[in-house]
Amino acid sequence: MGNKNKILLVFILPFFLKNISIAQNSDPPFLKYLYNQRVDSVMNTLSIEEKIAQLIWIDAYSNHNLSYDVNLSNLIKRTGIGGVIFFEGNAPKQTEMINYFRELTKVPLIFATDGEWGLGMRLDGVMKFPFQMTLGAIQNDSLIYEMGSAIAGQFKRAGLNINLAPVADVNSNPDNPVINFRSFGEEPDNVSRKSLMYMKGLQDNGIISVAKHFPGHGDTQVDSHINLPVIDHTKSRLDSVDLVPFKTLIENGISCVMPGHLWIRALEKQDELPATLSHSVLTDLLKNELSFKGLIISDAMTMGGLIRYTDTGKTEIMALKAGIDVLEVVADPEVAIKNIVNGVKEGDISAESIDEKCRKVLAAKYQAGLFRPFVVEKENLNNDLSPKTSEALIRNLYSSAITVLNNDQNMIPLKNLEKTRIATLAINASGPTLYQKRISKYIPADDYNISVFTKDQVDSVLKKLENYDIVITGIFKTDQRSSVNFGIPPGLDNFLNRLNNQNRCILTWFGNPYAIDRIPSAWNSSGLIITYQDNNFTRDLSAQLIFGGIGAKGFLPVTINKKYPAGSGIITPGLLRLQYGIPESDGISSRYLNDKIDSIANYGIDAGAYPGCEIMIAKDGLVMFQKTYGYQTYDDRISISENDLFDLASVTKISASMAGLLLLDTEGKFSPDKTLGYYLPEFRKSNKSNLVMRDMLTHQAGLVAWIPFWKETVKKNGKFRARTFKHEYSERYPLKVAEDLYIFKNYNKKIFKEIKKSKVSDQKRYLYSDLTFIIVPQIINKLSGEEWYDFVTDSVYHKIGAYDLCFNPYLKYPLSRIVPTEYDSLFRKQQLHGTVHDEGAAMLGGISGHAGLFATANDLMKLMELYRRMGNYGGEQIFSKDIMKEYTRVQFPENDNRRGIGFDKPLLDNSELSQDQSYPSKSASPESFGHSGYTGTFVWIDPAYNLTYIFFCNRVYPTRNNNLLSDLNIRTNILQVIYDSIIKR
Repeated sequence: MGNKNKILLVFILPFFLKNISIAQNSDPPFLKYLYNQRVDSVMNTLSIEEKIAQLIWIDAYSNHNLSYDVNLSNLIKRTGIGGVIFFEGNAPKQTEMINYFRELTKVPLIFATDGEWGLGMRLDGVMKFPFQMTLGAIQNDSLIYEMGSAIAGQFKRAGLNINLAPVADVNSNPDNPVINFRSFGEEPDNVSRKSLMYMKGLQDNGIISVAKHFPGHGDTQVDSHINLPVIDHTKSRLDSVDLVPFKTLIENGISCVMPGHLWIRALEKQDELPATLSHSVLTDLLKNELSFKGLIISDAMTMGGLIRYTDTGKTEIMALKAGIDVLEVVADPEVAIKNIVNGVKEGDISAESIDEKCRKVLAAKYQAGLFRPFVVEKENLNNDLSPKTSEALIRNLYSSAITVLNNDQNMIPLKNLEKTRIATLAINASGPTLYQKRISKYIPADDYNISVFTKDQVDSVLKKLENYDIVITGIFKTDQRSSVNFGIPPGLDNFLNRLNNQNRCILTWFGNPYAIDRIPSAWNSSGLIITYQDNNFTRDLSAQLIFGGIGAKGFLPVTINKKYPAGSGIITPGLLRLQYGIPESDGISSRYLNDKIDSIANYGIDAGAYPGCEIMIAKDGLVMFQKTYGYQTYDDRISISENDLFDLASVTKISASMAGLLLLDTEGKFSPDKTLGYYLPEFRKSNKSNLVMRDMLTHQAGLVAWIPFWKETVKKNGKFRARTFKHEYSERYPLKVAEDLYIFKNYNKKIFKEIKKSKVSDQKRYLYSDLTFIIVPQIINKLSGEEWYDFVTDSVYHKIGAYDLCFNPYLKYPLSRIVPTEYDSLFRKQQLHGTVHDEGAAMLGGISGHAGLFATANDLMKLMELYRRMGNYGGEQIFSKDIMKEYTRVQFPENDNRRGIGFDKPLLDNSELSQDQSYPSKSASPESFGHSGYTGTFVWIDPAYNLTYIFFCNRVYPTRNNNLLSDLNIRTNILQVIYDSIIKR
């Protein structure tokens, strides 16, 4: 949509939605039932009082006491009113009231609520959809239709028939105290399109929609709940701006329109006569000029903008005569009915007009299915009102709305993570906030916060931040209202001015965009992001946007100032790094995954296969499942946490050794078709000199499977041989093997001597061997010119933001974060905790190419995603795509060898086998690859399904003799569940 490197001034393009039919000049759907036989039969049974009662809908609350409930029930029974409009409360209680109220009246009640952002606007514990201004920033209008459909589903499940939405007001006044964030914005076309999509989503799914507040409440500075706003725009201005959305909705068959309590001078000559009582507004304009034939529903008749300027004894009759069909929330329904009856008798209002209005109400009730018996079920009600599909939609709505206004030098999404020192700063919130926690999933950052801007606190915080390259700042606990300065804390602007002068700053404003005009220093931030609202969705997603997990797609729906007019916004790329969400974001059922995976994972714990485990799944780059089960040990003291590091065992081979070789091959320094002797001269006089690296890395070079190096260090009496180990650290014994156990500094030479002397079979058949990957680090050392683990860490791990991939984690982490493995009764004679399980790797100081790497699931996922994406991550091609494809394909199928170069692959005849016989799963594609680890770890990547799966456990605790993990097929059965969930979606 133009130059991505600067703010885009966009005039919204004409919209085009493939799957949503837009009918022009259509009537409200209920009108076809005006003379339905059932409607006729009911009409014929009603007295004039009962007909008038149908036009009165009262307010109700489901969070009041028993006395209130009894009085309300009695009122409904006495009056036979036509409808109930629910306000605050809770869903179960409201359901009870609906079911009970239906039994009280001769004519079925119609039930409505004011759910502009869904039922969560009124009911506790129900998921909230975004405000309409937030939605105004979205460019894909079909998402608004999806939202309308989802809200319709909420209403139907709750037994409701009418949503008093959408707000079709064009908000052109930043200080509007009553509309503001409730509007889709200031551009009539944008408001029209989105109002229409919302309306269609409701009405296509059986919920009556109400457009409000006719003829437009968007340019007022008075709250009509308190007083009467006066609008001085010309008729021409009303036609070209305020009326545009209402015209669109009327042309497309909206069922109801709600006028605002507004005095529009250009339309109503009588002083201070609200539109609710204006014949010229409701009949001449709305009904005659705009041809609206549906129900005209008043705003609450108790609002200050109405009752201050009318004779309360005549208000209801005046409204009905002006064109109102339904009187909402009158002060006293019984008095109102009596007054209107008297008005009919006195000829002040005709019985024919009452009949016409009543017939429309009955037709709407018939369309809503109210003449059929039904009961709103309470079972699973709260879950049904907040389904995971709606959560996924809400995430998508916020994701599509978040707007980037500043992006100096394209700093968003952040790059060069390995070279950038980052701090996070929470303003107006004590940390760590969800915003900061999500940032930590991408890169380690130091967290700070400030809420009061005294000189001492400002100086202190700025001093702490001065040495950081970037400060990612969020401003929280804002307010949508201009009357309270949008929640801007005193001193904020001055603080931001100093911060921007000192650091490169990415600033996220979690609130109303109008507020930015009052924070001039924010305009100078290197990055400026507007989320429109402050909640867990926006805190999470804005952090993901900064790192390229999602892209910025939103554009301002309103003008902030000359620098940021409506339409401003910068598009940024997404899916460059991991995105975090839920399965429904990819069309997969959370319930299915949770039920199936929980069952298998917990079965493994109950069976004693492991004390605890962690499972992480990404689909299409979206982390849709991450869950921990059980404890680090069987004493149930420390629960497994997402921050725990596991000993990867042989997963080290593909995570460390192969990462180094892939990078060297990409740089043209390594080829799998050269020999070991070519790379390492010390092997040229051995029987391994001519072994081709491709054969070695696919386990068919004839090497022995493994060598128990540790046995050479132990005498028959169980004691260590001389000059092997000491129990204290020294220069001669510097390498820690386990707690209070250090190995001789040159013992690695003996290990490599044993490798050189080991046999090589003449038969080039597949035999899994550790030896190649013990040797590989020497090759990487030589070709990279640095210590191999530093090379891999600096050039791969840190580049992708994976700082929790490391050897010897005891040097960096508390033991409480490191999951223990085996009690080694033969060699180290202690519980292994913080040091590597594998004996050979331990004897190499904990650092080897075949074992020794520890990781959190989150950071290992980054590396596995780098592989799945064929070497690309964070917008950088780290490994050659062609080289990745070569290494991850089967190399020697003719030799009955399933292996790739370094990577494990499915069985060659996998598709022909049952789940029990297959490996790793019957649904794994031929393109898939991965590896398993002796300690219980497992990773699998399937490019055909865009799937990455990680399973961690410490099945060797307390003994390696426990093989239940494999016997029960825990890891592979979970993998098959994942495939099934994808196939079933």
